[in-house]
Amino acid sequence: MPKNDELKPDAFIHLWKSAESGDRSALAQLLRGLQDLIYRFCMSQLRDENAAIEATQETAVRLIENLKKFSGNGKLTTWVLGIANNVCREMRRKQSKLQTLETGAADIAEEPSVESTESNDSLKHAIEQLPDRQREAIVLRYYESLSLVEVAEVMQVSIGTVKATINQALKKLKLKLPENE
Repeated sequence: MPKNDELKPDAFIHLWKSAESGDRSALAQLLRGLQDLIYRFCMSQLRDENAAIEATQETAVRLIENLKKFSGNGKLTTWVLGIANNVCREMRRKQSKLQTLETGAADIAEEPSVESTESNDSLKHAIEQLPDRQREAIVLRYYESLSLVEVAEVMQVSIGTVKATINQALKKLKLKLPENE
C-alpha cells in the first residue's frame, strides 16, 4: 500500500468540517490523510497485508457513513482508530470462526517465528503473540502514541482497564524477550 504524507491533526478538523458539509474533495483528502494511520493500525492487529487493506477500506466506508456522528469534541484520529479497532475485532472473530469450522478445532494460534534475531523483530513478534486486547492497548499507546484516555476511548473501556491491560501486556513481553533487550 503506498505511503501518503499524513496531515497534521488540526488539518483533519478543517477537512472533517468541509467533508461533513458535502465537500467531496475534502473527504477524499481526509481519507488520504488518514489512510496510513488506519493501515498501520489494522496491519498491527490483523498481521496480514490483504486483511489490513480490507480493514482499511471497511474503516473508510464506515467513516464516510458515520461522518456526521463525530461530535468534534475529541480527536478525529482517536474516533477513526475506534472504528478501525471495531472493524479489526469483527474480522478476527469472523476469521476465528472460519478457521474453527475448517479445521474442526478451536486452537488456531500461529507457531512463533524463530527466524528473527534482531531486537525489533523479537519485540514485534512478542507483541503479535499477545492476546488481542493487550496487543490493541500496546499498539495504541506506544506505536500510535495515544494517551491513556484516548486508548480507553478507542477500546471503549475505562482508563483503569487500559492501565491494567497494558501492565499485563508489559509483564508478558518482559517474559518473552531476552534479558539483553
